[in-house]
Amino acid sequence: MKIHYFYRREYSTGFYDLEIVAWLEEKETSRQGVERLSFTQLERLKIFLSKSNDYHNHSMEHTFGEKSCYGHYAHTCKELTEAMKKDSLLPIDNRNYERFRKVALGLYNKQALVDFSKFRGKQNYTIRQLIGD
Repeated sequence: MKIHYFYRREYSTGFYDLEIVAWLEEKETSRQGVERLSFTQLERLKIFLSKSNDYHNHSMEHTFGEKSCYGHYAHTCKELTEAMKKDSLLPIDNRNYERFRKVALGLYNKQALVDFSKFRGKQNYTIRQLIGD
């Protein structure tokens, strides 16, 4: 069994935008008796964080599991790499994958949650709806 690692990092001035994906390669036999590869997603981490304290917008999607039900249609390493390239994901080695994951989760953990106490009391702004009801 082999694990294939991929990443996509968007470079923008005010945001951290990273996606990493790990696929487990296994051998399987099709219904027709053909030996081929199967790929199961072990982990996908998408993180989007604003760097500024003025603009507070954070998003994280993290799916993972050793017995994951997310499979891929690819049956060769080449097909998997091409499919990942279509999603702008590039191959990466294990060491850098784990480094990216550690940094991304660390950044997310440092983010402050929404302070609901800021929104108590009388509303001091007006919302005007131009189109619709």
